[in-house]
Amino acid sequence: MIKQIEGVLQHWGEQCRRSGLGGGLGSTLGVLMDWRGAPPRVAYGAKTLVSGAGVDLVASEVDAVLAELGRQGERRDASLAEAWKAAGNTDRPPFCLETQLVLLARVRYLTDPMPLVEQQMRRVKIDGRRTYDLRVQQLHERVRDALKERAEARAA
Repeated sequence: MIKQIEGVLQHWGEQCRRSGLGGGLGSTLGVLMDWRGAPPRVAYGAKTLVSGAGVDLVASEVDAVLAELGRQGERRDASLAEAWKAAGNTDRPPFCLETQLVLLARVRYLTDPMPLVEQQMRRVKIDGRRTYDLRVQQLHERVRDALKERAEARAA
């Protein structure tokens, strides 16, 4: 586990829980449904652009990194599913490492309070504690490397 990245991911989870997953504003339809009509103009917790709603830069960068990792996983999962069917399997195909890492990030950091390790392992379909620790390390390394690349690209 990389302590600095653990802190960044915890910050991302807190920001997303506060502002909504994906860091964007809540949908207009969702607000209308919550308030059963138009909300009051000055409602506690209202998400307006003027008040700086949404996640901060660090959390949005983590969100972008995990979104890209998720897209990589979707591409690999599609080819894995084809191979799974071609092999004559009819049950649900396994998912790739990238998909598992994104799922681990969501389970570990977006759930409040953070589930116990055993619960995280069950939700992410990890069999052993050593594998779980390895996956957390891999997640931290991927996020660290991608954040570094994104920062260098912004600076250039």
